[in-house]
Amino acid sequence: MALGRIARVLLAAATTSLLASHVLAETGFLTNGLGDGFKCAGVYGSRSERQGRRSAIEIVIPPVPPSDIAIAVFDYPDSRWIGIPVKEGTKLPDEKVGLPSSYINGDPYSESAGVHRFTVCNNETMTMGLCTETDRGRPLINDRDNNGKPRLFSSIIYSDYVMLNRSGPGYTRLERNKWLSAHNKSDDHSDQWWSKPRSTSLEGATLEWLPDGTLKIRYLVNTTGYFCVDAASLRDFTARAEWINSYGLLPASEYPKMYIYLVLAIAYSGIAIAWAFMSWRVWAEILPVQNQLLGLVCLLAVDMGMNFGFWKHYNSTGAPSMVYSVFTLVIDAGRNSLSFFMLLVVALGWGVVRPSLGKTMIRCVLLAIIHFAAGCLYGAGILFRDPHESGPLGLVYVIPLSLSMTLFYTWTLSAIIGTTQLLADRQQSYKLAMYNKLWRLLLVCLALLFAFFVLNILHTVFYNLVSVAARSWKWRWFWTDGWLNIEYFVGLSVILYWWRPTSQNYRYSLEELAGDEQEAIDRDAATAHDSFDNPRMGENLELDDLGISTGMPKPVPISGDDVRFVIHEDELGFGSDDDDEDEHHRQIKPAAQG
Repeated sequence: MALGRIARVLLAAATTSLLASHVLAETGFLTNGLGDGFKCAGVYGSRSERQGRRSAIEIVIPPVPPSDIAIAVFDYPDSRWIGIPVKEGTKLPDEKVGLPSSYINGDPYSESAGVHRFTVCNNETMTMGLCTETDRGRPLINDRDNNGKPRLFSSIIYSDYVMLNRSGPGYTRLERNKWLSAHNKSDDHSDQWWSKPRSTSLEGATLEWLPDGTLKIRYLVNTTGYFCVDAASLRDFTARAEWINSYGLLPASEYPKMYIYLVLAIAYSGIAIAWAFMSWRVWAEILPVQNQLLGLVCLLAVDMGMNFGFWKHYNSTGAPSMVYSVFTLVIDAGRNSLSFFMLLVVALGWGVVRPSLGKTMIRCVLLAIIHFAAGCLYGAGILFRDPHESGPLGLVYVIPLSLSMTLFYTWTLSAIIGTTQLLADRQQSYKLAMYNKLWRLLLVCLALLFAFFVLNILHTVFYNLVSVAARSWKWRWFWTDGWLNIEYFVGLSVILYWWRPTSQNYRYSLEELAGDEQEAIDRDAATAHDSFDNPRMGENLELDDLGISTGMPKPVPISGDDVRFVIHEDELGFGSDDDDEDEHHRQIKPAAQG
């Protein structure tokens, strides 16, 4: 739940305790005004209780101020049948009836010239024969098809007219009709049956009147859909609508996230166990970068598990824990930045081609910090912003993260180009093939990232349209959490497969030999000569290509008498039994020339 929504609930509780006795996950406030009485949200239907809870929409209407309210609850696909369109005094045929641009409270005229959509039963519509006196005040429902037969709706449409009473319970039009029918009466003014607290069951809804005049409407949701509540009045009113799901208190559009993170946590844990087992088999040949990858995978397993715990706690309580939220947000942004950082330095050849990156490492760290900050901003927008409050403001959370990710990808691709060129010059075929595959993988990920950037912007901008939200609410989790997490998992899994611990780990190390030994010797000789003249040359080359260690002093001229040939005993075919380390080789001094 967004912090803004929590604040509104607390504010409403301060003004009227009936509007916010507790906080639920999916809440909308209805007031008088153009569009202010119309709210929609997704609900997963249920025909039976689940852990004492059943999917429903609960509407609480306090008696202050006293108002007469027309109210309707319906599934969005049935919204085209809210109101009756009439042209030249004749009801419009079904095939010409489209979705209304507004509902009970709004401009009744559609875009087609001469078509008038009547939305409430009043004297005019009764004169036209669109409704009867028993329907006065109720929203009109186009419940008959062209042949006059009852229309089948995707879900029951609840349409009623509420009459509040400041001094106690009031009644609704449907409730009064039911009482009159049950008692076979045409007038109820002498009985005043409505003056007592009571509970009334109607078709598709249950009404409960409290002693202070508050009305609670409970609309049962049997089928999954995008359900709307529409209310209008000639006077000011305030009401609260809550979309309740049988599984818990998470909004329906957020519910799949809980299982997505559970699946990812299990998957990363399985990869970590398999990686640890493979590392144990070749522990003597394990590379430092492979240990770091194992640490990253373990961090990812913990991160996914914490995200699952966060959403499960949210589903149980109806609101996110602030401490839990901040901790999960930080660790989530941290693992993303760490993984991109590791990918970048590997692309630059650190630990594989170059023993050190020098000042470039500082720039890599700075970019990782920027990406971490952008990830925290994006996570804060996802956790604390109302998912139904769409519009350009949502881009503030998306753009910084997308830009920092683009910088990471661009730099990484550029680094791979330079590293592959260096490996090609050195004829290190195995490493070259590895970096070429990494290059192609990142190109695919970059294309998918660009597609996400464009589609997410379009989705954010257009989600405030009810027609778009009604079609895509089940997949909203995919745009907020799904796409990036799934793309990340697939891309990392491929990289982990390529870099998995095997008995051939030496192919990744700095000591891999060039493909052509003679060309390598010739190239190393020239490179070594240049490096002695210019100490800065060759600092990005491998130590094995230079043939020297970092601490090797400059060569000095030597005379013939100082020349020694070192012959290892294993080259002569016999070993040494002497414990003295100096006797592990023999020094042969040539005879003096004379």
